[in-house]
Amino acid sequence: MSSFWTPSGEHEISRESGDAPSPNPAPDFIGETDIDPETSAAMEQQLREAQEQLLSVPAGQIVANHVIGLFELAALHLRVDPPNLDEARLPIDAMGVLVEQLGDQLPEHQTLAAALHQIRLAYVEVQNEVLGDSDE
Repeated sequence: MSSFWTPSGEHEISRESGDAPSPNPAPDFIGETDIDPETSAAMEQQLREAQEQLLSVPAGQIVANHVIGLFELAALHLRVDPPNLDEARLPIDAMGVLVEQLGDQLPEHQTLAAALHQIRLAYVEVQNEVLGDSDE
């Protein structure tokens, strides 16, 4: 028997029955902690305010911000010693998918396309350095 993890917990999966596990309802974290009702209400208000703030920003701008985050993640993996090319490849590929497929839907598309080109070149340069070092 295997299990399936979800945010609401681990669920056993029976191979014999084709039925999917019934997910548990979301846990009541407030009831399980020592947070007083006043603090809980304040936290809920902060969450609502954060959601409203997020909704006030155009989705394209948020996606573009995530693209920059992917750029930074790839750059980090290329800068470590030794560089981690396998870990850098995924954020570069994800960045490429977003920039190339969404195109002008993203604000500052030309800037993001230039950043994608730059990180791809950096990847190739680092890869060539790593391969050159292994030949010596």
